[in-house]
Amino acid sequence: MNLFLVGMSYRTAPVAVRERYAVPAAQIVERDAKLLRSVSLDEGAILSTCNRTELLGASRAGEPALEGMHRFLREELGDGSASASHVYELRGGDVVRHLFRVAGGLDSMVLGEAQILGQLKLAYRAAVEARSTGPVLNRLFQHAFHAAKRIRSETGLGAATVSVARVGVQLVGEVFESFAGKRVLLVGAGEMAESALFGLREAGATDPCVVNRTLAAAVELAARHGGSARPLDALAEELERADVVITSVSLDRPIIGRPELERALPNRRGRPLLLLDLGIPRNVDPAVQELENVYVYDLDDLETTAERGRASRAAAADRAGAITRAESDRFLHWLEVLPHAPTIRELNQRLERLALDEVRRIMSRPGAPPESVQPELERLAHAIVAKLLHRPFEELRREASNGGAQYYAGALRELFGLEEEDP
Repeated sequence: MNLFLVGMSYRTAPVAVRERYAVPAAQIVERDAKLLRSVSLDEGAILSTCNRTELLGASRAGEPALEGMHRFLREELGDGSASASHVYELRGGDVVRHLFRVAGGLDSMVLGEAQILGQLKLAYRAAVEARSTGPVLNRLFQHAFHAAKRIRSETGLGAATVSVARVGVQLVGEVFESFAGKRVLLVGAGEMAESALFGLREAGATDPCVVNRTLAAAVELAARHGGSARPLDALAEELERADVVITSVSLDRPIIGRPELERALPNRRGRPLLLLDLGIPRNVDPAVQELENVYVYDLDDLETTAERGRASRAAAADRAGAITRAESDRFLHWLEVLPHAPTIRELNQRLERLALDEVRRIMSRPGAPPESVQPELERLAHAIVAKLLHRPFEELRREASNGGAQYYAGALRELFGLEEEDP
């Protein structure tokens, strides 16, 4: 089985490109199912976050599957604006190592970011719902989650609350020496918004205002963090009052554009306005940057701020890297043995049947032991078969790593007559 990955991330594509290829959460299941129908894949899944869009595939086909994944990303998920330099492809072991690094927060803009693991789990659940995964990707995702758990427990990387939203708040804090007296407006009430609120309160912001399409969600979020809440139709009024606006909503077009701000600016009397756009696609029209006293930062602008925090977590990242390599090797070893699983299963079943038949033959003879002994004899038969097959199976697994498993498996099938009818 071949593993492929095709995608783009903050490392290869600016937010202006990434936003055109982002898949809304509500569409992931449908797109997963379409990926499997459209491409020569046996299994497939899509991961789409603010910093990456990636297609993951398992296929018995080779290049046609990979070409199909490129075409699906280009034509089904995006508008064709991505250049060759924006898109990367990975194969085989590189796919496994990459996914494990993503799950552990090692490939995030914010090193050790814990939020990505939750996003990866959501992507996996969507693929399961779409029935686009199978034994290979199911096992791969579960191994990735296990690797991430080891990283958090054994290195501490990602155990502390660190996220893109908090780095954004840190960036805002570098613009304003203090949040004291500053009116903070948060547009959105999801996980990213709550992470931003945590950071704002830690930085000294008081009484932030939450505006959201669903007022109940805004009220609930504001209540947890000592803020106030207003419906979305109050956005224009709040833009006149705010000093800092942080946006994090899932929309296919900007929620704050030049017309909205041009109406708000006269009532601001020259006060500067800082907008931090954490949305993908972007929530703030880049054109507002041309307005006087309006300053916009988006996800691309966070990378420099995030980079400064990497040094402090470098040692933990080294240990985490070693874990991902070890866990990747374990999965790849399983994948190498997978084609020969039928030989292992059939040989085990064949010898178990022979052993149990002998137990039943003994129990049916005159002068046989009492029936109460039969379960113990069957357990003994199972144990003997397991011991006899332990060495051949270990050798088969070892040969898988050396590229000789197909010959070893063929020899086992011939020696034990697996291709013959049972007598």
